[in-house]
Amino acid sequence: MKKLLLLGLLVLVSGCAPVWQQKTTESPDALWQQRLTQQEQLNNWAFKGRTAITQGNEGWNAGIRWEEQDQDFYIKLYGPFSQGGVELKGDKHEVTLTLDDGETMTAATPEQLLVETIGWLLPVSALRDWVRGVPYSKVEVDHKQLDEKGRLTLLEQGGWTIEFLRYMPFETYSMPSKVFIKHPDLSVRLVVSDWSRPK
Repeated sequence: MKKLLLLGLLVLVSGCAPVWQQKTTESPDALWQQRLTQQEQLNNWAFKGRTAITQGNEGWNAGIRWEEQDQDFYIKLYGPFSQGGVELKGDKHEVTLTLDDGETMTAATPEQLLVETIGWLLPVSALRDWVRGVPYSKVEVDHKQLDEKGRLTLLEQGGWTIEFLRYMPFETYSMPSKVFIKHPDLSVRLVVSDWSRPK
């Protein structure tokens, strides 16, 4: 009797892989649609990490903290040991850039403000979607590739190529943690160390 019980237990154990090891039967496209809905509903988030921005022969390395609460956003780029840097904050009506010397400038869009003040052709509005691992909602997708979990690995949109090289867990979400964004005139490398909620 003991042998029979032991044999039955072994069969059960060998036939039941842990949940995190079980492979889903859903297609990547089906998982992508579920993921897209979930990520688009994530309106309040924050992350910190490092970024490298290259435009022409010039390059900048900076720490980054980005907070998003519905339509309001706050982006802080800072130098070594959290010194210096710039702050960009705004909503759907106005965007303000604050330099490390306290000087401030405003514009209607973050793209316009960055071009006029720093000369960066940085698509901040699109980045707000890309950093969450979803396409920019206002531009048609030219091409995309998914992994087996339905997450973006490659996105081509509006003349930009976005590579999602790594993801990390955050609450019930799977968030990008290493993203390369390329354009003929500018490239951005983003490595996220932590996803959280805004303070």
